Amino acid sequence: RTGRFELTIRNKLLPKPVYLSFDTREEAETYGKQCDMLLAGGVVPSNLINTHVQPKVTERLRYIIGAWMNTGQPAKSDMEILKLLQQELGKVLIADVNYKWAEAWVRSMKLDVDKNYAPSTIRKRIGSLSRCFDWWLRQAEDVNMGNPLKLLPRGLASYNGKDRDDIEQANENAKPGAELEVRVDVHRERRLFPGEEEKLLRAMAGEKRADRERALIAPDMQALSALFSVIVWTGLRLREAYMLTRGQVMLDAVKLRVRTSKQWHGKVKYRDVPVRPELLSVLRDYMAALPDHGAEQLIFPFWGGEEEELVRVSNRLSNRFKTVFAYAGCEALTEHDLRHEATCRWYEMRHPKTGDWMFREIEIPAIMGWAPGSKMPQRYASFRAEDLAARMYG
Repeated sequence: RTGRFELTIRNKLLPKPVYLSFDTREEAETYGKQCDMLLAGGVVPSNLINTHVQPKVTERLRYIIGAWMNTGQPAKSDMEILKLLQQELGKVLIADVNYKWAEAWVRSMKLDVDKNYAPSTIRKRIGSLSRCFDWWLRQAEDVNMGNPLKLLPRGLASYNGKDRDDIEQANENAKPGAELEVRVDVHRERRLFPGEEEKLLRAMAGEKRADRERALIAPDMQALSALFSVIVWTGLRLREAYMLTRGQVMLDAVKLRVRTSKQWHGKVKYRDVPVRPELLSVLRDYMAALPDHGAEQLIFPFWGGEEEELVRVSNRLSNRFKTVFAYAGCEALTEHDLRHEATCRWYEMRHPKTGDWMFREIEIPAIMGWAPGSKMPQRYASFRAEDLAARMYG
């Protein structure tokens, strides 16, 4: 009505839309293009931030972290990190949280003797605090500022050349046992070598090694062996496997009805996992020897059914498998490596008659419990070079 042209700017770096007016359409479009280029590069133009309105300096990070946790919106995996951040960063004033502070915080997580975190740990902490800050900015009516954590460059969590030099210099004067490390992310690619599965099954069946005084004997060792077979032939997560009930083991339909352990805010979801021929006979023998107490009966004796016990049970079983792996001489093998092994087995499975690949690429993520488009298949598929060479030279 005034004859002027209004420009609306929306971007994830801005807590709310910004409205500006110009005398001509050309001025509005030109300024809009300039802002697009700056915002795409992670830079917020200074005139888009109301520098006159600042957060209350008396408010500290412990306040917004606690308020964010009380909403019930953070994922369960985020809650543990947020509790730690509330203790570590609770005294920081919200008004001090800017780009320089964020950069210094990341640097402290690398060079602080009490931290010296791996890059993956640093990324998780940045992500948790960033989501918390996003929520607070959406709620704060009297604040117009961007989220400085989103301006951090990609790859900052990794240790660069400057970090290595600083760590080397710090270690020159460090006390014994207080040296810093150049931490890197560890990518698990350990698979079962030929003969290892047989050695593990024999160990769990009670076979004594020649160089040991006694065999691995326990009342639940048969159940542990069956649990091992379920994981290595299906790729179920440890918790999904030991939570199986009799009603979920549908051998007539040759499938498992698995309650997924990756749930959002307690939502119960299930997925169907086919039972491979190698596992079918194992489960039939195991289920035949198991007393029948109804469909809700847990088939493995490791969990009592209480939700608060899940973490403790998972840790205990991981340690049990660690003991078995060490006894069988399978060095550096962990229970989670079995899921990597199962992923590769699904991908490498061929049709017994035609020799074609058994499953389409879109089907295996559904079996493993990954969301469509997930990058998990690339992370879990660890194909051995010798197997690929054998395929060429047959």
